[in-house]
Amino acid sequence: MKREKPYEVQQGEGGLFLPSGEEPIDSPNVQVRMPGSLYQKFVAAAGDKKAAWIRQAIAEKLERET
Repeated sequence: MKREKPYEVQQGEGGLFLPSGEEPIDSPNVQVRMPGSLYQKFVAAAGDKKAAWIRQAIAEKLERET
């Protein structure tokens, strides 16, 4: 039996899941392929926080288009 958690979770530094007041990260995994030149620019912009950077970029795009 699954227990209800008194908190939601988010992925923090180093890939660890931490308690948060934010919406939990519980969707299926999404993968994206891109040209090498685009990937190099992405890595330069995102640094070591690639997942959070991608989530923010998607959220910003959705905000503009909806």
